[in-house]
This record gives sequence, structure tokens and C-alpha cells, in this order.
Amino acid sequence: MQTRLKVGSESKLKILVAKGCFEPVGGAERDIMRAIPSLMERFEVSVATLRPSKELEKLCSNLGLKLLIPNDPWIVPNGILDEMLHRKQRASFHAWAKVPGIRDELAIVDGIHLVSGDGSIGILRLVGSETRVHVHYLEPDRGLHENVLHLDVRGKPKRPMIITRLALSFARFSDRRMVRKYVNRENYVVSANSSYSSSKFKSIYGFDAGVIRPTVSASEFTERQTDEEEGAWKEVEDLPEPPWVVTIGGFNWVKGIWECISMLEGSGVGLVVVGRGSDDDLHALKEHAKKSEVDLWVYSNLDLSQLIATMRRSRAVISMAHGEPFGLTAIEALSVGVPALFVDEGGFRDSIIDGICGRLLPRDDYQAWHRAIEIAGDPEVMRKWEATGRNRIRELNLDPDSQSEFILEALFPNRSPIRVEEE
Repeated sequence: MQTRLKVGSESKLKILVAKGCFEPVGGAERDIMRAIPSLMERFEVSVATLRPSKELEKLCSNLGLKLLIPNDPWIVPNGILDEMLHRKQRASFHAWAKVPGIRDELAIVDGIHLVSGDGSIGILRLVGSETRVHVHYLEPDRGLHENVLHLDVRGKPKRPMIITRLALSFARFSDRRMVRKYVNRENYVVSANSSYSSSKFKSIYGFDAGVIRPTVSASEFTERQTDEEEGAWKEVEDLPEPPWVVTIGGFNWVKGIWECISMLEGSGVGLVVVGRGSDDDLHALKEHAKKSEVDLWVYSNLDLSQLIATMRRSRAVISMAHGEPFGLTAIEALSVGVPALFVDEGGFRDSIIDGICGRLLPRDDYQAWHRAIEIAGDPEVMRKWEATGRNRIRELNLDPDSQSEFILEALFPNRSPIRVEEE
């Protein structure tokens, strides 16, 4: 009997990259789409989702990848009863089963890289026990396991908290049972996206998760301004007046926007918010800024080049988000070379070293924030943090190629991604 290595495209192991929803596109979606070209260097890749985005469809078309999607995009159940009965993940079981070609694809792949989110876990009911699976479980369902998502934009409970917890008790039980049943299996490896998320996963579900951090692309978040970025900036309506700081996130308490406005009172620095939310919450934020005498600019439809231009021209990128699992904004700021001032909590501690490549600040010490914002305008400090910030990205291997290597190791720890055939 002879042993030989197969070469060419067929020599690569086959993996399916899956995520319940790629629409709307946020940090998690950008992260996995950023990694797909690097994964293609190691594997034969196909992609599956219940809710594709235009960006994903364009990427797969450009790369010639098979994209498995339902005939009609899945609508995420998000009513009150849906949340109470945990219908979101349960409904996804049936939705995945109806995706054309999904069973045939699952029968031929060697492994699956599954990114958590609405509807993701449902695909695991269709996966055979012999298939290797890596679950990038970015964060536990925060709406079920944390109170902070049940506060309004001002930080007040949307309803009595005891009622919320009682109403979601079955959903919490169902979530724990589902994760333990479908994720804690032989041939399965689970990774969180930060040390903080890994510890939360352990405390909620009772078993360990490794860490594979998100990535930032130096070709997108460039060291120097590009011509495209300069042109995009000129197209932004109602340009902010310097000095300003930028925070990114939806109009809700968990992203800390209300607190950013409160903190900036008396600083003489304006706030640019890049995010979306309800008209009522936007009105509340504007009224709060007016009373606090903080200039406020809100942009909900910036493209990537405009976002980067807004960051680059700011005094600093800031965040007072609560329990942020990792915080892509932090490493995006480091990549662009903008001072990063973040609350000393959650996953921000994974990327920022206080005083070395930015600041980690106490939530309630507004004077410390004001001093940090003032120092961030010092050209010497900016140059120092710019260099150390990019070094930090390299130290943590926060690039798509490294992430693909980590995924390879998670899926096939003792195996080269080359098929060995016996004759």
C-alpha cells in the first residue's frame, strides 16, 4: 500500500462557514467576512446563513464561493412572547432544515466554523457526530443573562426588573440546556472572543471556552489617509466642529452613549455618535446633550471610509459601554492611530494597556476622562500611542491570517489541512 499527498484545490479539507444572520452587518459579521479569504488559503470553503447581507453575497460572488441560503431570508422572531419562550433559536432549527442543499453540504464537509448569533445554533441539529465543529461563541445571550440590556437609553428599567427576570426564566433555562446539548460535545471546540467573554461563558454554561479574538484589517483601517477616505469625508453632511471625540454604537444604555454625554459636560469637547436606534431614543440623547451643553452630531449611515475619516479627525475614540465582550472599536482606533480612551471593564482590557497604547478609565471619574481627553491632544502622546497601538495589534495577532490559523488549529489540532490518500 502506498501513501501519497493529494495536491491542488482538492487537497484542502472542506469546511463550512456558518452564521445564523449576516444582516444587519455589525462587528461580528465584518470580522468573519474579513477572515474568509484567509480561510480559503487553508481550506475549501463554503458559506451558509439564514439571513444574508448584500456584502456577504458580493464577497461570495467575487471569490467564487458556494453560498447556501433559504429561498426567503429568515425573519428573526423578536416579539415579547418569542423572547419568553426562546423561540428565536428554536425556530432556527426548522429554518436551517429548509435551506436548499444544506444536508448535502453537511455530508461532505470535514469541519464547520460556526459563529454565534441569532439562529446560529440551530444548524447543529443537522450535523453528524463525526464532523469537527468550531463554535466561535462571541458572547452568551446578554438579553437573557444580564440586566443591562433591559434598561432604557437613560439607564432606567424598561419594566420592573423582577418581572423581566421572571418572564425570561424559561428562556434562560432553555438557552443553557440548548448550549450544553448542542455545543458541549465530542469533536466540538468552543472559543470566546476575549478573556472576559470566556469567563462569562464558563460562569453561565459551566464549561470552558478558549479565546480567538476578532481582527482588524490594516488595508481597511489604514495608517495614513487614503484618497478614497478624503473624498468620502467631503461627502459627509453637517461636518462636526473640532474638537470632538467619537463613540460607536446603538442608541441604548449598554453602549454607554448617555454616560459619554454626561461625562463630556464642562469639557469643551463635542461628541460624534455613529450608530442607530429609535427616534424617541435619539430625541432623548439630543435633549440630554442640550442640557449638558455638549455639542452632539449623530450619523447613522456612514460608509466605512466615512467612519474611518471621522475617527481619524477626532481627538479620541471613546467608549463607556457596559460589559463589552471584546470591542472592535478599540483595535480599529489603534490601527488608524487615534487615541483610544475606554472604560476599564469587559473585553477592552484584552486590547488596551493603560497608559501604553491608550487609557482604561474608571466609569464614574469624569475628571480622569477630561484629563485623558486633554492629554490625547498632545502630538507627542499621539505619536507614542500610535506606534504602541499598532505594536499591540501585532502582539495579539489581530489579523485575518492569524485568526485563520487559530481556526485551523481549533478544528484540526493534530492534522495538516492536506488530504492523505492510501493506494
